[in-house]
Amino acid sequence: MSLVDDVFGSLPGPLIDQWGIDIVYIKASQRQSYDPATGTVLGSSTEIPAKALPTKLTPKEKEGFYQQRMIKFIIPAVYLGSYYPQTTDSIRYAEAGVNRTAKIVDQDQYRGDQPIMHIVIAKVS
Repeated sequence: MSLVDDVFGSLPGPLIDQWGIDIVYIKASQRQSYDPATGTVLGSSTEIPAKALPTKLTPKEKEGFYQQRMIKFIIPAVYLGSYYPQTTDSIRYAEAGVNRTAKIVDQDQYRGDQPIMHIVIAKVS
């Protein structure tokens, strides 16, 4: 590991465990297909319980291309292991007592030798 990982690698997990919310990270199957007769996507998914810190996305972030109902989630890499978030994945979370699902539209991660956290931008349906 690099010095940055040694110093900061362990910080996101405990902080987000304390201040974050419970989420379910829904990892889509690599083998999906679309059924035009029903309009549904077929394929299995894996649900990963995790903690994340939801934050407001400002228009200045990501070149101002995002719309309302976009949320930025910060997820410690410890929950996803070596997996990197994909735009086929989604996040389920509770907001004001209502379960919501947000589809990932963009992601970034901060790392030295290994990712320490993932920044995920998702659109709430």
